[in-house]
Amino acid sequence: MDVVRTLVFPVETDNRDLLWLLREFRVVVNKSIRIAFQGDFRSRASLARAAYHQLCNDHTIHRQHIVSAFEVALSLLKGYRRKSRKGGPASVPFVRRPMLKAENQSYWLDRQTGRIRIPVRGTEGVQFLLPLSTWHESILGDPAWTLGSLTVIPGKILVTVRKAAPQVYEPTAALALDTNEDSIDGVAASAKTAHVFTLSLGGTRQIQLTHFQRRRRLAMKKACDDRVRRRLVCHEGNRERNRVKQRLHIVSKSLVGAAKASNSVIILEDLAQIRPRGRSRHMNRRLSSWPRGEIHRQVGYKAALAGVPVIKVNPAWTSKTCPVCGARRRDRVGKDFVCLVCDWEMDRQHNAALNILKSALASNESLARAVRFQPGALRHDVVSPLYDLFREGGGAREEPSGVESALQRESGGTACRGGRGS
Repeated sequence: MDVVRTLVFPVETDNRDLLWLLREFRVVVNKSIRIAFQGDFRSRASLARAAYHQLCNDHTIHRQHIVSAFEVALSLLKGYRRKSRKGGPASVPFVRRPMLKAENQSYWLDRQTGRIRIPVRGTEGVQFLLPLSTWHESILGDPAWTLGSLTVIPGKILVTVRKAAPQVYEPTAALALDTNEDSIDGVAASAKTAHVFTLSLGGTRQIQLTHFQRRRRLAMKKACDDRVRRRLVCHEGNRERNRVKQRLHIVSKSLVGAAKASNSVIILEDLAQIRPRGRSRHMNRRLSSWPRGEIHRQVGYKAALAGVPVIKVNPAWTSKTCPVCGARRRDRVGKDFVCLVCDWEMDRQHNAALNILKSALASNESLARAVRFQPGALRHDVVSPLYDLFREGGGAREEPSGVESALQRESGGTACRGGRGS
């Protein structure tokens, strides 16, 4: 298994030859899409047999770029056909922005200086000096990372690198995480101890609300000038994404570091099926901007780089199911979950994390042998900060009595809790 990263370099792409190449590549991709759609071609070989010579005669770009255009066209058509099979609204794809995608055989990159050469036509090419940061130099200076494809869009050059993922260790503990709008609430369990914890997302929800209000005000102010309105709104959107991603990187790095230090497996919810439908417009907008996919993506690739195993489970009914007796509530659950059968009571989001942990233990026999805990021991546990999760000599007891331990740890502070359950 390989780990793939994308290095992004801001570059002024105002070179005349490069702009011509980006426009020509876009035209070649759109022609390839039409040919593949009409002929129902699904492989690069069949599309190349039908269109390669025709496109070579019509366009003078480097021949290898035409083959790369086939890959882009077929990937876009694959998504179109998938949406069509599901019955959703789908139109035949069309590339509107100038772009270029080149395989690693098509360009040359000096990994020490950052000088890159991109062929345009025949033996002609353009050269750039990529702005290398310290982080870029650490990646390119490591021979374990090999170069992949190159993508050029106006203002950016993206270089893909890959390397073999380290061997995943056999876990002896578990971090079960319930992802919410304002925080990640979880349970850290091992063979002897278990703790509940809450990790704040750094106020990402408030940041998103602030920038949404700013975009709305700017759109109203500049309603008569579309060009200025689009530029200002796009600027606010970029600021929001950068601020949110920076905070999510801090959270994901701390989670993966804590998991590796304790030899734990990370258990996440499979949130791919959640769609904002059947709710108010305000709630649909909140759920659409909820960065659940981004935080899971960051945790996933950082865990792969560190050799930390990751398990995904079905999140259905986790916040409305009792982890002790299995009873399920179908009415609305407030901040705390209260079981109507066995009187179990716990914070809704930590209750969801317990059910996520139980689902993972039920599906993984080796993990179930390594991690043994009783939900009752967490009933009155103190919410712990992340850096205190695995401190020895503290935490909940193993017996399911529900009575607080006399040696209960002092709380490391009150962390904010999310506004949405699983």
